[in-house]
Amino acid sequence: MKKTVLTLAVASAAALPSIALAMSAQEAVNVMAQNHYVAPHDMQKQYGYWTAEAVSNDGVRATVLVNDANGSFTAVRPGAVGTTLPSVERVAQQVRAAGYSFVYDVELDDGFWQAKARQSVTNREKVEFVLHPVTLEVLSQVGRSGGTVNGQPVLSADQVLAALQHAGYTRVRGIEYEDGYWEAEATNTANLAVELRVDAVTGAVLREQLDD
Repeated sequence: MKKTVLTLAVASAAALPSIALAMSAQEAVNVMAQNHYVAPHDMQKQYGYWTAEAVSNDGVRATVLVNDANGSFTAVRPGAVGTTLPSVERVAQQVRAAGYSFVYDVELDDGFWQAKARQSVTNREKVEFVLHPVTLEVLSQVGRSGGTVNGQPVLSADQVLAALQHAGYTRVRGIEYEDGYWEAEATNTANLAVELRVDAVTGAVLREQLDD
């Protein structure tokens, strides 16, 4: 999973695009310290939360989350699934309650629950969910037809294709939603094969690199 790493002195761009920061990185670190977690590293901003790997005063490593809007704190400790954290089956039930009959690949990753789902036998579009580790609030729900992240609408794969073509890219292919971004392969205006990272909300190209 690719991450945008931040130093503690800099409140940089969000790991998920187009989501304004309400707290600085240092303010998030202060909240972590107030909750007895120190030495945070790999800080990033995603799904409306500052996240980091940190160590509690009793020496336990955990992934910690600070809500960017209200400063609430959550620690995700290893081995807590089914005790202080919901079970895998409870997460699957939450996704099924949203109208998805087939739920699979449920896992706790980087502090958030992630799952893939399909609505039915006839509607087989894969939708990727991200849920809060404790409350199971749906933070992201995106498929090829679009979706939402933190309540913001996300472009569909067809809209991303149109945006890239409008920007001058040709032979656009392999459009996939990954870790908060749309990614694709294409040929740029210099006739070079490139890999693209695209803002999921605006369709702007955030990164272009040669396709090896």
